[in-house]
Amino acid sequence: MKYVLPTVAGCASVALVGTLLVSAPTASAAATSPDVSKEALNVSKEGLKVPGARDSSDSNATAANQSATSNLPNIFKSQTALASTKVPDIVNASASATTGSVNNVSAGLTSGADESAPSAGSAPSEQAPAEGAENEAPKSEDEKSDDAGDEGAKDSSEESKTQDGDDISGSVRQKTEDGVNIALISDVLDVPDDNPSLIGFTFSESKSNIRIQVRTKQGSEWGNWNSLDEEEQEEAQNKGSEPMTVSNASAVQMRILGDSAPSEAELVLVDSKQGPGDAQAVAENDPVELPGQAGGDSAGAESAPAQPTEDSTDAEAAAAENVDAAAGATVTNQNYVPGSSTVDTVAKKVSKPKIGSRSSWGAKAYNGSPDYASGIKQAVVHHTSGSNSYSAADVPGIIRGIQAYHQQGRGWDDIGYNVVADKYGRLWHARGGDIEKAVIGAHVAGHNTGTFGISVLGTYNSSAPPKKTRDAVASAIAWKFSLNGISKASSSNMVGHRDLGQTDCPGDAFYAKMGEMRSTVNSILKTGEQPSDGKDDKKDDDKKTEKPKPKTSIEKYAEKHKLGKALGKEYSVKGISGAKAQKFEKGTVYWSKKTGAYHLSGAIASAYKGDAVTDLGLPTSAEKGGLKGGGAAQRFEKGSFYWSKDTGAHYTSGTIMKYWGDKGTVKGHLGYPKSDVVYKKGRGEQLFQGARLVWAEGYGTTEFSPKGSIAGGVTDDNAPGGTTPPGDDSSDDKSPADSGEGSADDKDSKDDKSKDDKKDDSKKDDKSEDDSKKDDKSEDDKKDDSKKDDKSEDDSKKDDKKKDKPSKAEKIAAQRASIIKDAKANLGVKYVWGGTSPKSGWDCSGYTQYVYGKNGIKLPRTTSQQRYAGKEISLKDAKPGDLIWIPGHIGIISETKGQMYDAGSSRSNTTKRSYSWMLDRGAKVIRVVG
Repeated sequence: MKYVLPTVAGCASVALVGTLLVSAPTASAAATSPDVSKEALNVSKEGLKVPGARDSSDSNATAANQSATSNLPNIFKSQTALASTKVPDIVNASASATTGSVNNVSAGLTSGADESAPSAGSAPSEQAPAEGAENEAPKSEDEKSDDAGDEGAKDSSEESKTQDGDDISGSVRQKTEDGVNIALISDVLDVPDDNPSLIGFTFSESKSNIRIQVRTKQGSEWGNWNSLDEEEQEEAQNKGSEPMTVSNASAVQMRILGDSAPSEAELVLVDSKQGPGDAQAVAENDPVELPGQAGGDSAGAESAPAQPTEDSTDAEAAAAENVDAAAGATVTNQNYVPGSSTVDTVAKKVSKPKIGSRSSWGAKAYNGSPDYASGIKQAVVHHTSGSNSYSAADVPGIIRGIQAYHQQGRGWDDIGYNVVADKYGRLWHARGGDIEKAVIGAHVAGHNTGTFGISVLGTYNSSAPPKKTRDAVASAIAWKFSLNGISKASSSNMVGHRDLGQTDCPGDAFYAKMGEMRSTVNSILKTGEQPSDGKDDKKDDDKKTEKPKPKTSIEKYAEKHKLGKALGKEYSVKGISGAKAQKFEKGTVYWSKKTGAYHLSGAIASAYKGDAVTDLGLPTSAEKGGLKGGGAAQRFEKGSFYWSKDTGAHYTSGTIMKYWGDKGTVKGHLGYPKSDVVYKKGRGEQLFQGARLVWAEGYGTTEFSPKGSIAGGVTDDNAPGGTTPPGDDSSDDKSPADSGEGSADDKDSKDDKSKDDKKDDSKKDDKSEDDSKKDDKSEDDKKDDSKKDDKSEDDSKKDDKKKDKPSKAEKIAAQRASIIKDAKANLGVKYVWGGTSPKSGWDCSGYTQYVYGKNGIKLPRTTSQQRYAGKEISLKDAKPGDLIWIPGHIGIISETKGQMYDAGSSRSNTTKRSYSWMLDRGAKVIRVVG
């Protein structure tokens, strides 16, 4: 079963995009509503079978600087904080929040949620409420799903409890590799591939400690499990996780770890969609750029914590006490008076930076009326958690998705943050209400009144947001501080989310930049200078005089195909002379003078590495979708990549690709490739959905079973020209000369060791091997007696000769004679592809391996391997017992000139016949004996 769930924004699930001047509304953006879907979450048996579903429970634990003490429940604590206090890994999701009222919290520690349309058989997606329906109580959603939810909960509880009522959920298969119980796990969820989505989890109550985890799939690779915090707010009508934003992923999966499953558990997936007005909203909202602040570190650069020189050690120590001061601010409704906060000094007036309006990103109406505090005393910095690989055009949709999750998934009045910022340095008005007033938010439980919550879209544990984004955050905070008479930013009035609760937010790398951002805020407060104050006119004039650098062919292509921002410089492609490539947000462009420019993305881009690059060369077309089953393909210089949901991305080329094409490619019985093609030493092989294709030089391409080792009963239905194979005099055109393939671990081969004696007893020709050798000796004696006249040796010399050991040449001659004897003794044994036993049948290499093995010589299993088991000699020097080989077939040269013993086909079986047809194909004689 597939789930389709709406995108959700968590503690850090709000993005700050743009500069701080409210832009004109974009009517078309408001018309685009996210799709919100909900599904009851149970234990998916198929979900447990997915690779990595049972990976260790702490695979994504990260270190973070945490507050020493907190009354928050464990669900709000980072993994590092829990470990340091020896709290068990599984955290309590049902614990109450801190003392005092708990306001809306958006604690976002997830990284990326995926969205998809519902698959056949799944529950239909619930549509976002129409305009004017936002005030409906979200409980109606619970009522709608009571029947399905109760049925799923009943099934789950019945399977996980004994007759005595003891919880036994979690068999061996329902535990992680480190022994933690998997209480719930979803199927693999498909997500949209053309825009970001969000995923979250809601429930009513939990009787045990649980951990909520999500992972994403890119191409064919699954990422680590990421733990999500619970967001607990006064507005919420249920319990639930923060949302996780997913971008550039093909699928997601969610699991709940704990002794028992929470009740009324649901997955929520938000497809945020892209609206026709999104690009215009972005274009009208200029990024913030502070005077003299151009440049700085690049996006994602990790740096050491900046030292806040303006703050003393005493101030840092007192921060834990001072941060709670805002909680005592007076709550009012629509009666805010700017500058009413009590402060010791008055800051210079700071102009308002550009902030994209709510209508520009398509916000839904606030449920009810926003509440206001008497003033702002503190700013709190967050990150939203989730993917950082979004494009600028994705931002309005992501913000809409966060609001949809908070309102429809959790029942909140509105999105939790006052303002969000994106990685491009743009700011956006998020929560409803007058942005110049102290709107009470929903971003930190217990600290929403009298605070200004601002969050950056993305996850910033290992790398900080770009300098321009950090400047945008500082610009918004400086403006809000100036409105409220705050003249200086300190570690007590400008904090990170983790300073107020046990969470990693806003991420280690971002938190390390708090000192730098406080300095920027203080610089703005001191000078009163903001962007667009006329300070950049000279800079703009200088830019106009600069000659733009000519765009490369790759840059022109990327711009034309809207691939987003470059993620690195142009580089040479290893192994291909003259080839260049460059990575962009939505794909990698490859170029050469011969091929021109084309880009790769998704699963094909992930699979194009190593041998694929040298085997295929550069792409020569764009990716083509719409193939059978929703598959896709892309041509390259020497072959093509094909992708389907069931097989992943694999490439094919050369003779096997031509054969596959003749059979109808993906529309034919062979279907999509399941492995990459491999050519080596005159032989090629590739696995497809319908068969395994094996090509041998000089013989052609043969189809074998697609499952397991090559087994008996498989014949070539595609003999060259539709005729019998060379050397087979039968009329059966479905019986080829054997290509020599087979399993070295063939069951019959193993059984032969214990059954040879029994088989020998059942055959008269093999029954008395030793007796026949004795008979040969007696015949020799008779021959010696009949030729006494020809002998020149006397009786004493004859006696001495009998005592002599046989020479090396005599031993080799005897071994050859024995090989011929055993080859002859097994004439008539049936031909079976992959077989190695005289009892159940064999193929050509199975026959030679058996005969030689009876004479103390161990041959490898296949014809291609036996070709190199000895040394090559000329045909004129061939002797009985030597091997004769062509690609795909092998036999034993007989004692009769021009003939051999071989297992040729199911028609002729094991026989003695001419090998002249092999000579026409360049046969090689291989000497193993002597």
